[in-house]
Amino acid sequence: MNIWSAFVGLLEQLLLFFSSLTGNMALGIVLFTIAARLFILPLTLSSLRSSRRMQEVQPILKEIQRKYGKDPQRLQEETLRVYREHKINPVGGCLPLLLQLPIFFGVYQAVYHLMVPEQRVNLSAAAAEMLKDERLAQILAAPFFGMDLGVPAFGPNGFAGFAYLILPVLSIVLQLVQQLMATPRVQDPQQKAFTQAMLIMPFVFGYIAFTFPTGAVLYWVVSSVIGVIQQYFTSGWGSLANYLRFLPPDNRPTPSLTLAPSTSGDTTEPQLETPKVDFWSVMRPLIEAPVEGNDSASTEQRTVRQHPNPRRRR
Repeated sequence: MNIWSAFVGLLEQLLLFFSSLTGNMALGIVLFTIAARLFILPLTLSSLRSSRRMQEVQPILKEIQRKYGKDPQRLQEETLRVYREHKINPVGGCLPLLLQLPIFFGVYQAVYHLMVPEQRVNLSAAAAEMLKDERLAQILAAPFFGMDLGVPAFGPNGFAGFAYLILPVLSIVLQLVQQLMATPRVQDPQQKAFTQAMLIMPFVFGYIAFTFPTGAVLYWVVSSVIGVIQQYFTSGWGSLANYLRFLPPDNRPTPSLTLAPSTSGDTTEPQLETPKVDFWSVMRPLIEAPVEGNDSASTEQRTVRQHPNPRRRR
């Protein structure tokens, strides 16, 4: 509890510092969110790249499951080998979320202490000293588009108003968008079922957002916006394009994954293989181009294409 109290006290000081820079509590929360996302950016990028590689090797993992589904030990060994060769961390996608959750709940408690006058007795000593500045006290008292950042949409005093519903609804929508963007367009049935089951999580956090102070929800919304931008530059629109047909296709090529035969034994080892294009597949559009002229000439040309050596016709 002492560690958590010190962490919340640090967040209180940071929120007051950014608010004093901008002259507005809401803008201070936005700047704090950007700083927090930049702090965990290396881990986030690593997680997004790992998620991208996981999508690319899905055909290989599916083939491994088909071959070794009756041998759990061999299945696990081959799966771990694929992860190791392609530098994939199966739990890497959870690490940024695990780091963001303590910050989210810490911001909730810090905003609650700062924005609710009755709770200021729980402020850390450093934050309480900073709050003696009259300018900071006026900044905290200023509303955000007519909303009090310390009031939730549904709190002890009941429904706060329709304006307080905007940020919680935005948090649900942005989390759904980010999750769909992180999902490949084409999935096997097992992966699709797992993805559909995970779609419940944005609604769980949305329910929490309806009961948290508006300032904490603002942090979560801004963080989700940044996450959507990062996801786009990492994996494109993903399966979001399956639901929004007007979205353009991704501009990045998808690597081709096939099964290359192993040189030892008769087993087939899953690995990356570059598709080969032979001479005739390149020349076929030129060979099969329509021939201009009369009908008899066109027929003769088609006959020559079908039988390269007419003298051997039977």
